[in-house]
Parts: sequence; structure tokens; C-alpha cells
Amino acid sequence: MLFQQFQQQRPPRRVNKSTEILKELIRSKSFWIFVVVAVLGTVATVLPFFWVVIAERIVPVLGVVIGVITILGVSVQGAETVLSQKEIEQKHLRVLQEIEQARKEAEQQHTKALQEIEQARKEAEQQHTKALQEIEKARDEASAENILLVAEKFATSIFEKEKLVNEAVGLNQNLKQIKLRQLGIEMSITVIDGYDPVTQRGIMEAGLGRGMPGYRSLERNQIPLLVASAITYLRENVLESTIPDAIGLLYLACMYGYRRQFEDMIKTIEYAVRIDETIKEEFLRRKVLQIFLRACDSEQMKLERVRKSLEVPHVSKETFCKFLQNFDLTDFHGFIDWLAIKKPNIPGEKGTFLIKIAPPYPSNEGKVSASAQSIESWKFDTFVSNAEPVTIEELYDALYSSFTLFCPVS
Repeated sequence: MLFQQFQQQRPPRRVNKSTEILKELIRSKSFWIFVVVAVLGTVATVLPFFWVVIAERIVPVLGVVIGVITILGVSVQGAETVLSQKEIEQKHLRVLQEIEQARKEAEQQHTKALQEIEQARKEAEQQHTKALQEIEKARDEASAENILLVAEKFATSIFEKEKLVNEAVGLNQNLKQIKLRQLGIEMSITVIDGYDPVTQRGIMEAGLGRGMPGYRSLERNQIPLLVASAITYLRENVLESTIPDAIGLLYLACMYGYRRQFEDMIKTIEYAVRIDETIKEEFLRRKVLQIFLRACDSEQMKLERVRKSLEVPHVSKETFCKFLQNFDLTDFHGFIDWLAIKKPNIPGEKGTFLIKIAPPYPSNEGKVSASAQSIESWKFDTFVSNAEPVTIEELYDALYSSFTLFCPVS
């Protein structure tokens, strides 16, 4: 390859043979000696008297000159031969260097080609590995979706559903925040309502409704497990997430309240209200407030902190009476419910109570009666008998003597 490049760089010239012979003849030293002898012979022939001079003076000198010239010619020719040899060697060396350079370049190109091949092989392996990972990921995602479908449709309890959801999350981590948050909320609702909605769904599908013989309430030993799991899921996927949501914080606050972790409960309530002001309406639901008041342990200072966090106004005799007097009784059937905490100095069961007030119907001359139900034991304590109803003002006085009224609930 290099030789072809060298030939292309120096294309051969067409040589005139006669011209080259003439140039070589002129360069020859012996040629010039013959020229000098010929000139002297010609002069001697034309001018005979020069023979004597030539024989006597010039011939000896000429012999010396010819000898010197001959020696010089031979020496010069030898030097030229040496120089020519050196030039040939230099050219040869140059050619060898060019060959070596070409060989090195060829080695570099070969090495580069091998590196590119190796790089291409590695990239191909990476692409293959990535493709396998994507296939595996897609398979895991599909398996996770199937498991979630089973959890949603065929789980027989909230605990079985928890196991299936965690199995799905293990296959697809992208589901973690959404599904574990949802699971934490469902577990919180289970604790708040007091029954397993997953089990109840199966009962309903079997034709048995709530309150019928097939209804299953939570067992007492199940509740702490549900509360602990709900707190873990909601804390990790709501409270500690980059974008917390108020609904998740609502149920986390309920679970803190159920465990009587009062400070954590208050902080979570305030955090949820800062995120979304409208969440206050959800906090004022009866079952939610029952849990919050349960965490107060009948302590007035804790009760006031809950009242302040939820912006619940204090209850006075005037506001209590106005509420009952202005209550819309149209198509209303049942009791008017108030939440209250029994005062510490009152004998009997302590804690939070649901005050159930019989409405002031005009047929009953606007008089009322009431009973108190503990949210711990769910036992009733008749406070004002239906047989002897009292005025709204008298009911307030009776309640105020034993309870700290918190707010009405629906």
C-alpha cells in the first residue's frame, strides 16, 4: 500500500537515452583528459615547432598533470560512488521509516478498529441487558397489576389485602406511594368504623347485610395491628412524601389519636389544615371527632388545643339553646347528637360521650330529653328521661354540671 502511494506521489518520467549518455560522458573526468590531449596533439600538428617544446617542456608536465588529473578523477569518482551509495542508503532508510510509520498507523487503525468492535460489543450487551430488564420489568408490572386485581376483588380480609398489596409493590416500586397510601387510609377507616370492609363486602355479596347475623366486627387484638400498619403507611407515603395530601393526613391524625399520641395528632391536624383549609369539614365528622376527644383523656388543656386547631367555638348556654331552638325538624327523625367529655370530678365512667338529645318537637311543647353514650363501652346512661322532659335551658344546666360540651355532630 505504501509503495503504491510512493509511486503515486513520484510518477516515473520518460528518459531520453542519448541525453543521459551525453550527461554521463560530460561528468566523466577521463573525457576531459582526452579532450586536453586531443587539443595538444592538434596544436602540435598544426604548428610543428611545438613538438620540440612539447617534447621538452610540456610532455613531462603533461604527464604529471595527467597523472594528477587521473588520480583526482578516480578519487572524485570514488567519492561520487560513496555519496551515491549514501544517498541510496538514505533513500532506503527513508523508505523503511515510511514503511515503519505506515505499519504503526496500520497497527493504530487495527487497534482502533478492535476498540470500536469491543465498544460496539459492549453497547450491544448493554442494550441486550437493558432489553431483558425492560422485559422483566414489564412482566413484573403485569404481575403486580394482576395481584392488585386479586386484592381488590377476591381478598377475604383487610389483612389478606395488605399482604397482596405489599407483594405487588415489591414487584413494581412505582406503585408504592399510591397503593400504600390507599391501604393506610383503608386500614384507618376500618379502625374508625369498627369493622373490616373487605370481609363485609364478601358478606354483602353473599346476601348478608350489616347488622345481620353474618356481620363481623373487628376483634380487639386486630385493632392495634391495623393502627400500627396504618401509621407506618401514612407516615412514609403521606407525611414524609414530597407532596403530602390533606386526606392522608386526616387519617394519620385519627390513628395518632386512637393511640393517644396527642402531640403527633395535633401537629398532623395543623399541617393538614395549612395544606387545605376545606379539610376542616372532614375533621368535624362525628367518628373523627370522637377519636380526637378520646386522645384528650378528659384533660381540659388538651381539649382546648383540639378546639383551637379545628377552630371550634366554645359552647355557651346561649349558643346551645339557639342551636336546639333553630334546628330544622323538617323530615327529621332521630336524635340531635353532641360530643362531650365528662368532667373529672363526676362519678361513673369517664371519657368521651355522645349526648343524644330528643328534638324539641312542638307536640312536646318544645321540651327535650337526653341520654349519654360512652364511646368506649357504648353503654347508655339516661340523663333526662323521656317521661319527664325539660326545657332546653334546664337540659343545658344539667349537662353543664357533668360534661364539657364540645360541639354538635351529624
